[in-house]
Amino acid sequence: MTALTADRNTPRLEGDMKSAPLAAVKVFAGALLMRNAAGYATKGATVLGLRGIGVAWEQADNSGGSAGDLSVRYREGVFRFVNSADADAIAETDVGKLCYAVDDQTVAKTHGSNTRSVAGIIVGVDSLGVQVLVSEAALAAYLQTRRVFVPVRIATLVGTNVYRQLSIHAGRIVKIWSVTEGVLTTGDATLTAKINGVAVTDGVVTITQAGSAAGDKDSATPSAANVVAVGDDLSLTVGGTNATATVANALFEIERD
Repeated sequence: MTALTADRNTPRLEGDMKSAPLAAVKVFAGALLMRNAAGYATKGATVLGLRGIGVAWEQADNSGGSAGDLSVRYREGVFRFVNSADADAIAETDVGKLCYAVDDQTVAKTHGSNTRSVAGIIVGVDSLGVQVLVSEAALAAYLQTRRVFVPVRIATLVGTNVYRQLSIHAGRIVKIWSVTEGVLTTGDATLTAKINGVAVTDGVVTITQAGSAAGDKDSATPSAANVVAVGDDLSLTVGGTNATATVANALFEIERD
């Protein structure tokens, strides 16, 4: 399309009702609704890779179809969900913090050793349950303020040296970044991330030699074994076949608890 040359009647979304394409699942009215990595709405569950978006305003059954065949209407806002128990029970002292989805009506205080996704922001707690702000935009903005970085300087991308830094944050490593200061000429280099000597799942950054140039940026996105506590040893182990003494700067991107 081209730019306007006359007035346009641009449609405006009224009210707070929204609609999202549904994953191949069945959701009940009143269910905690989340968006998965593919962009489809799905019910709350103990699984990673989801973000709370609202509460389903109707029942929708797409379990016999393909993702996107049906849509579901939902609303954002503050809703009451079932509280968890024991160490996962949410208390008044947790107001203003994140809570995590256990299922489509239950939330918890913790991410369950990196097995649960963020449902929303805790607004209040009473004997009936937990009041949670579930809003995709509000949650995205809130999470951005919780991202911190731990730098590690790699003196050379040759050999098998280990470079360490202490974490002053507790949370989850969501990304590992690197940028080179020189060119690789004889092979690829790798950086393997570990926490207290234990490898981070999917935590290997590969720096390729083909087309290499100073300023090349690479990254890895961990999927498990990426929970870090204050004082933990974060390390990067050099590997690969590179034989060019090149410096790199790396960052652990941590989403704080």
